[in-house]
Amino acid sequence: MLRIGRLAACRWLAANSPEMCSRRSGLACSRSRCPVQGFSRQAQFKNSGKLALTGDRTFCSQRGADGSSGRQPDISVVGIPDPITWIRCKVTLLLVELLFGLDVNSDDFERGVKQALVHISSLMSKGKYFELIGVVSVEMIRYIEERCQPLPQHHRQHLAVSMDDIIFVLPEDISVVFDTHGRKFCTIVMRLWYLTTLDGPEDPEGTRIFRVSPGPDGVRPKKVATAVYEFHREMTKGASQDWMVTTVWHWNWKPTD
Repeated sequence: MLRIGRLAACRWLAANSPEMCSRRSGLACSRSRCPVQGFSRQAQFKNSGKLALTGDRTFCSQRGADGSSGRQPDISVVGIPDPITWIRCKVTLLLVELLFGLDVNSDDFERGVKQALVHISSLMSKGKYFELIGVVSVEMIRYIEERCQPLPQHHRQHLAVSMDDIIFVLPEDISVVFDTHGRKFCTIVMRLWYLTTLDGPEDPEGTRIFRVSPGPDGVRPKKVATAVYEFHREMTKGASQDWMVTTVWHWNWKPTD
């Protein structure tokens, strides 16, 4: 079963990771050609600033703390995420779409997840936690502030992630819950891998799957870091279609000393 899962993940990967394949020149992989592609649906802002699935205003692609992305290093895939988790999530996504009509198995949703990472990490790096209201739950905003405020200023500035630095997105868990009043709620946990120039310990989750080639002399080397974002939405008929981010976790919250 594990071998079948690996083969399915790898074949699907090779066909659905154009960003990854175009980023590297002649990617050298042994058993996996590319990492497993996740699912997506476009995340957008309404006037209220909430994360939504409909509307005409989208997140803007933002650059990192240096103001530009520059040429990205070559990235090799040296491992694969858990194929069993990938298969389980794909099946659950299909069931959610079939039973509830919620299309979260699309490239648009993945782009929205990436844009959420860019937007939230940018506000974290600037210390503008109050601007997360309506996008991130109140409890999580408090947690983000507690984690970010003690960090030195140079560390906090490097928390910002640009769209070009995001390597890969993977659904990690999907659940649908009914409460005693008959309301339906969907929760989706997404894991993201991205490049960072922040000094500090290597992220073992990132180095297990990706290997970044050394940059040219005089260029600050980049490392792979991990972030986990949880998206929550009520699916009851007539309820708001806004998605709320209820969990935010970044590997590079850890002190660099």
